[in-house]
Amino acid sequence: MKSFKNPRHILTLIAWIIIVLVAIFALPNISQLVKENGQITVPDSYESEVASRVGDKYSGTKATQLTLVYHSDNALTNGQKHSINKKVHKLNNNKGNLHIDSITSVADSPESSAQLISKNKKTELVLVNVKGRSNLQTKAKKIENKAKVSGLKTYTTGEDLLSDVFSDTTEKGLQKTEIIAAIFIFIVLVLVFRSVIIPIISLLTVGVSFIVSLSVVMNAAQYFNFPISDFTQVFLVVVLFGIGTDYNILLYNKFKEELATNDDADAAAITTRKTAGKTLLYSGLSVLIGFTVLSLAKFSFYQSAVGVAIGIAVLIPVLLTLNIFFMSALGKKMFWPSKNWAENNNSKLWHGLSSAAIARPVILMGLILIIGAAFALTNSSQLNFNTADEVPNSDPAKQGYLQVQKDFSKGMAGPTTLYIKSDKSLANQTDLGTIDDLTSYIKKEPGVKKVMSVTQPMNKKIDALYLKDQLKTVNSGLAKSQKGLKQISTGLNSANQQLTAADVSGNLSQVQTLADGTQQLASGSAQLDSGIGQYLNGSTQVNSGLTQLQAGSGTLQSSVSQIASGSNQLNSQMSSVTSQISSLTSLMSQMEPLLAQSGSSVNTAQMAQLPSMISQFESGVSQLNSAINQLNASVPTLTSGIDQAAAGSNQLVATNSELSSASSQVASGASTVNTGVQTMNTQMQQLGTQVTQLQSGLSSAVDGINQVQQGSQTVSSYLTGLKNSYLGDKLYVPKAQIKDGTLDESFDNYLSKNKKIAQVTIVLKDDPASQSATKVMRRLRSDVKSKVKNTSLSDDQVVFGGQTSSTTDLEKLSQSDFKRTAVIMIIGIGIALIFVTRSIMQPFMIILTLLIAYITSLGITRWLSGLFIGKSLLTWNTPFFTFIMLVALGVDYSIFLMTRYRAESANLNMKARVACILSAATFIGTVVISAVIILSGTFAALIPSGVMTLIQVAIGVIVGLIIILLTLPIMMSAYIKLTYMPGGNKKQKKSKDNSSDVSDTDKKVTD
Repeated sequence: MKSFKNPRHILTLIAWIIIVLVAIFALPNISQLVKENGQITVPDSYESEVASRVGDKYSGTKATQLTLVYHSDNALTNGQKHSINKKVHKLNNNKGNLHIDSITSVADSPESSAQLISKNKKTELVLVNVKGRSNLQTKAKKIENKAKVSGLKTYTTGEDLLSDVFSDTTEKGLQKTEIIAAIFIFIVLVLVFRSVIIPIISLLTVGVSFIVSLSVVMNAAQYFNFPISDFTQVFLVVVLFGIGTDYNILLYNKFKEELATNDDADAAAITTRKTAGKTLLYSGLSVLIGFTVLSLAKFSFYQSAVGVAIGIAVLIPVLLTLNIFFMSALGKKMFWPSKNWAENNNSKLWHGLSSAAIARPVILMGLILIIGAAFALTNSSQLNFNTADEVPNSDPAKQGYLQVQKDFSKGMAGPTTLYIKSDKSLANQTDLGTIDDLTSYIKKEPGVKKVMSVTQPMNKKIDALYLKDQLKTVNSGLAKSQKGLKQISTGLNSANQQLTAADVSGNLSQVQTLADGTQQLASGSAQLDSGIGQYLNGSTQVNSGLTQLQAGSGTLQSSVSQIASGSNQLNSQMSSVTSQISSLTSLMSQMEPLLAQSGSSVNTAQMAQLPSMISQFESGVSQLNSAINQLNASVPTLTSGIDQAAAGSNQLVATNSELSSASSQVASGASTVNTGVQTMNTQMQQLGTQVTQLQSGLSSAVDGINQVQQGSQTVSSYLTGLKNSYLGDKLYVPKAQIKDGTLDESFDNYLSKNKKIAQVTIVLKDDPASQSATKVMRRLRSDVKSKVKNTSLSDDQVVFGGQTSSTTDLEKLSQSDFKRTAVIMIIGIGIALIFVTRSIMQPFMIILTLLIAYITSLGITRWLSGLFIGKSLLTWNTPFFTFIMLVALGVDYSIFLMTRYRAESANLNMKARVACILSAATFIGTVVISAVIILSGTFAALIPSGVMTLIQVAIGVIVGLIIILLTLPIMMSAYIKLTYMPGGNKKQKKSKDNSSDVSDTDKKVTD
């Protein structure tokens, strides 16, 4: 314990204790931080992210959708449906307490039943939008507790909720991993060093680096937006405990080797740090560079692996300081109870592999290359992007998700949303028509099950909004119009016939006769006083004239009655004509925009003449009515005069004695009658002329109406053809219908409040995160954007959002950025290896070996996963994590081997160097095998986590480590052997130190 006299060791211990305490107290809430900042997102420029921002503007708030799933083993009863509606009403009344933004349920409208109740009637959905994204599981649990219905299975699920559950599952899996890994490492170190102290010190030093680096990473994420993910903490654990233990084995082996020749623990520790510490530093820096260059990735998820670089940056100083403290303080007691310092550490496995490679370098190297090429050609590029697969089926959110997929379509679990964002209101005929065309177009796309939009809100068209239905109504109106026109024509013909039958000209002749008679009467009355001798003759003539006059008066009265009757019927028919013509004119005015939209027109010249004709006709009827009214007014006066004359004549005949007095009365009456008859005669002559004009007008009106009827039939025939054509499927929404509230419910559901953003909901047939769904999405994006070109939406923003869109972007980004990131990482590590090995070809061979191991391990992992887990597809992030782990760990082992080789071959000729690679492989093999066992056990501790990615990464890394363990000594030994050329420069070349500019090996290759 005399080493404690060295104050540097004590200060080192105190410093790390303080750092650890600060790290523990400063550690934020990791679980909540990962949920808020660690979600997998693509760059803002990607379509799904753009759609997410448009969606926020559409809804006016950042909401997260949850789905309440009610399920019964049998069809839901009316009572159960009523209970669900009561629960929905209860949720609506508690929106504020439950952080609910909006609710969509069957109770909203009858049409919702078709969308929210499964076909087998066993499952009903309620869509709940909650405010914000934080504490989502807590919000979901509260809502579920309020919404539970007795006798029904009630689940709460959703894409974001499953992501949160996945984070918790990963965290719980990490807790298992930490315990299992610690136990496994402890046991392996006990077996390797036959000591119980070494495992404790190793776990302690690695634990210090883990706590400190975890605190640094999480605080950087909290305060500086450092990229993290659900896997950041997991891989900090496995990498630090795995690589840290490897480095410790290297240090402890070297320290044990030094203790065999030097009893001074402090000196042995210093020597260990200078030699093995140098190798550790080279290796650690190479891994550090490899993980640091991941910051150049575009994908934040890949960038989150930079957290491991921080872990390595902390690990190196911890191991090179704390370990030295324990070495100096404990010395040989570190290895208690073992006391065998001269124990042989040679590896028989690596010795045999290296020997075989030196003996047959071309055959073994060629075989490895062929195997790698075979796996490279046969490996499938299909990956699983479904986050739900990462969540155990026992979780309620996962059960609800599976129930939706079972009873509805798989795509119903994560519908796709198409957003159309414009600078103007979309609530107009043109844009609504374009959206409707787009809706119908998407429905025909392969892989699409349902499409709902503002014009087709329930996955079906509203018939009243389409020309086919509207033209059907128009044709029905035209048919009624034609019937009315026929009735008008018949009525006008009847009026004309009645006028003809009234024999107006004949009646006018009788009126003339009557006028002549009254003239004679007046003349006779005037001569009455001229001679009494003529009394009897004149009396007889007067009596006879009056008799004729009474007969003519009766005939006149009958004719005038017929004329009045005809006039009244004509008046009635003209009212019907005027009404029908107004309806027809209004109908044709409404038809004009339809015909204009279809690019067609109808010749309406005949229609244009009809109003003028009807106007002339109405004027004639008006004059006729006036004349008839005057005639009717005159007839009573005439009749009265005739009756008076007849009475006077009778009295005259009967009472000749009163002849003088009566003669005066007769003269006066005759004069009055003559005046009335003459007036009536003049009016009747005018009436005859007007009746003739009326008959001519009636004939013209009938001809015009017949022409209109024929035109109406032509229009009806044209519109029938238009209705049956493709134009019949076109949407037409008049302005009045847009403003009258008919479409308000549809507008509320599929248009934003300002009407400038429209959404179209698309349900795919396949799982929204499947590769088949992403293929549909890629096709939809291309087809829809081509479809809207040269339409009213051509200048508007058209973007797809939802799980499938996000998955499509994630697939594109992860695959393209993985290739880019892998190249960057290989270049970074390659440059580091050049400086470490002082060679160009050696790094190339090392990287080639690691790539072969990676490609082969992926193929084997896929096979093992399908065989034992039932998942033949690798999760999308398995290749990335497997790659960075195998490259990082493989570089460590390569540096261990090649650093030992350089140390032994620095001053030897080429032939001797072949023996050096065998010696180095034999010595380092033990370290590498121990490291592979420990790392395999550490990664195997991920398997009980239940997280598919962690399970597959564990399998991939373990298989890859075994491949590296078997191929690294073969590839490097064969390479060294092949670079030895007989007859070449075999002279020993000395160097001032162990670092020459370029090894002789590389000179041979470049020559």
